[in-house]
Amino acid sequence: MNLIIGIGNALRGDDGIGPTVVDAVPARLGVETMTVHQLVPELAETMQRAERVLFVDAALNRTELDVERVLPAPHRGIGHACTPAAMLGWCELIAGSVPETWLLAIPATSFELGDALSDRTRAWVPEALARIETWLNQAPEPVLVTNEEEA
Repeated sequence: MNLIIGIGNALRGDDGIGPTVVDAVPARLGVETMTVHQLVPELAETMQRAERVLFVDAALNRTELDVERVLPAPHRGIGHACTPAAMLGWCELIAGSVPETWLLAIPATSFELGDALSDRTRAWVPEALARIETWLNQAPEPVLVTNEEEA
């Protein structure tokens, strides 16, 4: 199963781009979508059921939409301090394994309370949906082996 997670808060301007994009992904067999305001450790259980995970989130200081591989990192807290890499850290801690995980980072500039998506960020929606479709059609990558697994 592929899991697509939109991260963000629609009440904080461009921060809502993740849920906006994920809510527009057409229903498809073998694909589960969900939106969250922020990442929490409890999400690791849902992630463990997936073969692949794609996070969709607003990104400051970006000029281009980008899809990048996410590798596990130590968890350093919850809420806004919890990143996709830290979520993989939670997965590794809880289950000893991690799903293949990617981040679709969408350029964003305005995170003011009560603002709607900016025109500039909203303009990325069609390309973001196309990138998600491409990601869904790609074969999973080989499992990464860490030094600990090699021993």
